Amino acid sequence: MSKAIIYYFSGTKNTFTIANMIKTEFEEKGVKTKLHEIKKPFRVFPMPDDYDYVGFGYPIHAFNSPQIFLQFVKLLPEVKGKEAFIFKTAGEPFKINDSSSYKLFRMLRRKGFDIMLEKHLLMPYNIMFRYDDSLVKQMYLYNEAFSKLIVKNLIEGKRQQLKYHLFNKIISVIFRIQWLGAILNGRLYTINKKKCTSCNICVKNCPTQNITLKNGRIKFDSSCAMCMRCVMYCPSDAINPGILRFWKVNGTYKFDKILKDDDIPADFVNSETKGYFRLFKRYYKKADTELANNEIIIENLYEQKSDSLNANSK
Repeated sequence: MSKAIIYYFSGTKNTFTIANMIKTEFEEKGVKTKLHEIKKPFRVFPMPDDYDYVGFGYPIHAFNSPQIFLQFVKLLPEVKGKEAFIFKTAGEPFKINDSSSYKLFRMLRRKGFDIMLEKHLLMPYNIMFRYDDSLVKQMYLYNEAFSKLIVKNLIEGKRQQLKYHLFNKIISVIFRIQWLGAILNGRLYTINKKKCTSCNICVKNCPTQNITLKNGRIKFDSSCAMCMRCVMYCPSDAINPGILRFWKVNGTYKFDKILKDDDIPADFVNSETKGYFRLFKRYYKKADTELANNEIIIENLYEQKSDSLNANSK
């Protein structure tokens, strides 16, 4: 039996959700699949040579792979032509994100990995503002379909990579200053003592071990990745993330509940969409074409659509 390993870093579980979708599709094709979450301390982890397919998944942070993700990749042993793939998540479809994997790609290639494909997938924001449930549903259903396509292409040996254009690479390099910003801002996080219930969920869940409990008080240090997990998962909305306090999003996206609610349509981005999200129309039009060309149906997507982007977008 073929086997796959997916190494992933996920702050607020968006990338984990995609990794789990891909795992489900692999296993439906008879490929036994293991997920390995990247978090500190790294310690023991599965070796890539033990698997036929190796996946790398991360959320885009300021047009880059998160630093903790690259730190982990440095620890991986060299391989010989091991087939690998990259998937990355972001809240927006803009091409400026295309080179976020450039450094990761070079690191993996130097280690001997053969990168078969890379896919940029949309998931709801965990910072700045909360996405409407209708858009969350639309994103989720498309990603289920794209997970089928990723696995299909890998099994069939097809290659599909994003291009790393010079301008986007330069932007990516410039914005690595976010790594320093995360270190500095990590110390600026504070707790609202009136709201805090001392549940310690933030301490237990921090993937970089930046949050500790000392003498009964929550402390923040300088190893923050600004993944926003602590903020989003705080049940009492008690965490203020330093300079990002005015952009925080508290409370998780209830994917299961949203999917089961027939009153929530899945056509938030359509041919009539105005404002900021009109910029998403090109992404979804291209997605419709790509999935249709591969005979992949987006299940349950158009059951309640009053204005199908696929049919009416021009």
